[in-house]
Amino acid sequence: MAAWETWSRERVKAQLTRTPIAVLKGGRSDERGVSLTSGGAVVAALRDLTGPSFEVAPPIFEVEIDPSGQWVLDGAALEPLQAIGSLPEEALFLLALHGGEGEDGTVQGFLEAAQRRYTGAGPECSALCMDKHRSREAAAAAGVKVAEGALVTRDAFLEDRAAALARAHAVAGPVRFVKHTSAGSSFGVHRCADDAAVAAACEDVVASGADVLVEAEVRGLETTVGVMGDGRDALALPVAEVIPAEGGLFFDHEQKYSDAHGAQEFCPPRYLPAELTARLQARALEAWESFGGTRYARIDFIVPAERQADGSFHFEQDVDPVLLEANTLPGFTPRSLLPLAAAADGVGFRELCLELVARSL
Repeated sequence: MAAWETWSRERVKAQLTRTPIAVLKGGRSDERGVSLTSGGAVVAALRDLTGPSFEVAPPIFEVEIDPSGQWVLDGAALEPLQAIGSLPEEALFLLALHGGEGEDGTVQGFLEAAQRRYTGAGPECSALCMDKHRSREAAAAAGVKVAEGALVTRDAFLEDRAAALARAHAVAGPVRFVKHTSAGSSFGVHRCADDAAVAAACEDVVASGADVLVEAEVRGLETTVGVMGDGRDALALPVAEVIPAEGGLFFDHEQKYSDAHGAQEFCPPRYLPAELTARLQARALEAWESFGGTRYARIDFIVPAERQADGSFHFEQDVDPVLLEANTLPGFTPRSLLPLAAAADGVGFRELCLELVARSL
């Protein structure tokens, strides 16, 4: 059993057993399907009393935010305040939401206004991490390396397309990534091999109503670090490596979630040397502190490297990881990386769910 499992302390166990848990899933973002899978997995795990934490059996409520924004509880579609009012006052909301208002601080602020407890970071940190440009600025100010990049706002693009594209094209190429500033699960991410592709991708993101982040490609090994706790005092979990399937150019939506065509994920890492693993964990905590992070998250990096003919990676001795993004409500699907890292630390899926609740009580 991992030393960081606060759920396993006798006092906390007793509190968990009498605390109703409302698992909130669904939502109106592009990541609705992923959220439904995460929420279903969490509910199933919490209701499974056959594992090592069987003695902790809190009441479980399943709440789905439908595409219209209503909250569905026991088959009834209710206004959010009605749904909250129908749940016990002492209930804690386990947020299995991804993207949009479920991850950008909106739901968190709503629950705080209703004086309800929930898992995950607060509204300010959630909003900051959901914004790829603002979060990379905060991390860079704290000394965490980021890729060369430029922000092209939607207003600037609509006002002067040529000037906006000149700013986008000025980012070092030839390969650049054009990103929706606040979408997750690789939605709104375009890998562009030339200026024409950059222009088309910018058009696509602006048409969706978003600002555009353009970043230079960093070739190397994609990695992720789970963190449990607050700021630099948090615990960094084992690093996971992500190797896109053959033919995959980056960790896109299919690579994340497809069993047949998805990426390979290794945790503990297969290719990273120990000193570089420790450096990644340190950078994750520095970034988490710069975000004002609390409770838990998953922070993604790419480590610059050359892929060798045998599939391994060559790392320069003093290479520094490059921040990709932070996820304040990472996935809990069968292919998700935070549960994978917890398992590498000896913590099962159900126990991880209980830990998230325990740290929010």
